[in-house]
Amino acid sequence: MDKNAFLLYNEVVYHLHTCEDLEDLKRSLLAQVKLIIPCAYISLIEVAIDPDTRAIRHQNPLCLPESFRGVEEAWIRRDHQDETLWVSHAPESLVTRGSELIGEGRLDSPIYRSLYAPLGIYDTMSLNLTYDHQVMALLSLYRTKPQGVFTDQDAFYLRALANHINYAYHAMATRAPAAAPAQSAEELVRAHGLTRREEEILRLVFQDQSNEDIAAQLVISRHTLLKHLQNIYRKCGVSSRWDLRRLGP
Repeated sequence: MDKNAFLLYNEVVYHLHTCEDLEDLKRSLLAQVKLIIPCAYISLIEVAIDPDTRAIRHQNPLCLPESFRGVEEAWIRRDHQDETLWVSHAPESLVTRGSELIGEGRLDSPIYRSLYAPLGIYDTMSLNLTYDHQVMALLSLYRTKPQGVFTDQDAFYLRALANHINYAYHAMATRAPAAAPAQSAEELVRAHGLTRREEEILRLVFQDQSNEDIAAQLVISRHTLLKHLQNIYRKCGVSSRWDLRRLGP
C-alpha cells in the first residue's frame, strides 16, 4: 500500500467510526468504499436469518447511485438463482470476486443476462458483513467491462477494511436509541398546547404523586383524572404515565 492509498485508507476508517447512526454509516460506507475501490455501482443489502428455518432473507438495499436500487430489488426476488448465494450464509467475512469464483461462466447466467448485462456490468466483488459468526449485510461492488475485473489489490483493500466495517455496523445496529432530552413542564405545555388543568396534572405527575393524591388535591373524580391523563398522553405522543414521566426532569 503506497503512501496515498494508506492516507485514503485511514480517512475511510475515520469516517466509518464517526457516523452518528446506522443509516449514516450505510451511506458513508458506500461512498467511502467507492472512493478507495473505484466501481460503477455499489450496494449494501441487509441480511436476516429466519430463527426457525435458518433461511436467508435479503432486504432493504441501499445503492450508489440510487438508480441501481431497482436492479438489486430484482436480484433479491431471484437470489435463490445466484451461484454465489452461499456467501450470505458464511459465518466469517469473505471477500469474493465473480471473475475469480465463476470465471467467464458468470456472463452466461440468467441473472447476469437479465439484470447486469444491460448495464454493461462485467465483474463483481462482495464482502459479507459478519459479527460473532452472524451475518448482517452484504456489500457488493460492480465494474463495467471498460473498468476491468477487480484485482488482488482491490480485494486486499476490502479485506483490510472488513474488521472496521463489521464492528462499526454491529455497534450501530445494536446501539440503543438516544434518550429524548428532558423537558420542563413549561416547555411541554407550550410545545403540545396543554390546557391549564392538564398543566396542573402534568406538574403533579412530575412530582411523582399518585393518581389518588392528584384527584384529591384537585378535587376531581378518578374518572375525570383518567380522561385528562389520556388527553395529555395523546398530545405528548406517549402511551403511559411512565413514558410521560420520562419526558420530564
